[in-house]
Amino acid sequence: MSRKAAAQQLRDATPDIIEAYRVALGRLGSPLVSREDIWRQCRHQAQNIVAECAQALETDTYAESPGVGEYTRLLGAHRVVQQVPVSESVRAVEVLWQAMHLVVEEAVGRVGPEERLAAAQMVSTAFRTSTGSRLYQGIRGSEEARLPLGAEVREEAAAKVSAEAPAEEPVLDLLTLRERQILEAVRDGLTNRLIARRLDISEATVKRHLHNAYRKLGANSRVQAVNRAFPLPG
Repeated sequence: MSRKAAAQQLRDATPDIIEAYRVALGRLGSPLVSREDIWRQCRHQAQNIVAECAQALETDTYAESPGVGEYTRLLGAHRVVQQVPVSESVRAVEVLWQAMHLVVEEAVGRVGPEERLAAAQMVSTAFRTSTGSRLYQGIRGSEEARLPLGAEVREEAAAKVSAEAPAEEPVLDLLTLRERQILEAVRDGLTNRLIARRLDISEATVKRHLHNAYRKLGANSRVQAVNRAFPLPG
């Protein structure tokens, strides 16, 4: 497998990585998943980190997403208002790596043997650089917000983070990779039995994933779920 294909595998697994990340943070009782606005910001950062690691795997070079430094500094200041301690961001870095490292190992394992070690090191370096930069900027923003006149910094940060926050993601991004695959099969007109055969899983597993997809999409039927997951343009 080429580096490009390995990187695409990592990108394709992003929804599953983010879901595992969210679940792990929830088990720890992290305030990063306590409110939708806080989680949305955290999810946005995590998705960018995974994307930067995938890009590094593909190109063997690291490039930070545009505007990350300023956004993360402002977010650090806003965390003071949200009453989320800096220690949560530090802990979240380890949680994110735990959520993605098996996928990274699988993707890297499919790169040619002569490139495998270098590819693994590149992804590791990209992850450390990406998260380290964000932690630095976040701590910087948090400290600025606690200084005299910090109220002005906090107000500015809240306004800018709100203005620059990513728009709500397409509903497909709410789903895991497996849920998306099953809904795509439903869209193709397959029954649960045929979906199970296509994906080499049990019918019970198909039903469980469908139930989870319905819940996330606010749907109560196959047709409604497909229409919400794959809306027609225009």
